Amino acid sequence: MNNRGTPKIKTETISFRLPSLLINELRKEAEFENITLNAFVTKIFSNHIKWERYERKVGLLPMTKVFLEEVINQLTSEQIINLAQKIEKEYFKNILTVMKQRHSTRDFVDVLRTWLTVSWMQHNIVYRNQSYLFNIQHDLGIKWSLYVKTLVSGLSEDILGKKVEININENIISLIFPEES
Repeated sequence: MNNRGTPKIKTETISFRLPSLLINELRKEAEFENITLNAFVTKIFSNHIKWERYERKVGLLPMTKVFLEEVINQLTSEQIINLAQKIEKEYFKNILTVMKQRHSTRDFVDVLRTWLTVSWMQHNIVYRNQSYLFNIQHDLGIKWSLYVKTLVSGLSEDILGKKVEININENIISLIFPEES
């Protein structure tokens, strides 16, 4: 255990031969993020292992925020709810199964956190009173909040067999996931 009470992660030293231009760009990015080069490269590898290696396999596509906001704002609230409940929920259940064989609250939260991180959505997560508390800042409007609320609540009920408490507004989604008893 380290001084924060978390288990110490086993590490190894490994060498890679990379072009100097690539290393210089990685150093610049790490400096910009105010982290060490080692921490930055670890973050890149971690994102790949947790998310990127699955993207093409499960049919996820990158798109611009402006495109997503424009498309979702053209839908009615009923269309958004239908999309989340009838189409996307089954698709995301399959994604979760590919990414995580187990379906504990911790696994569910881990996948959600990874998606938020790779989507560059600002968020914070706190574990308190046997619950995971999420706050997501997205700046995509109330219809995106409605979509995420409908999708996450349906997935939580189907996969975890429990309700998640969700509060939404124009640009913030707050989620409370109770941990297994």
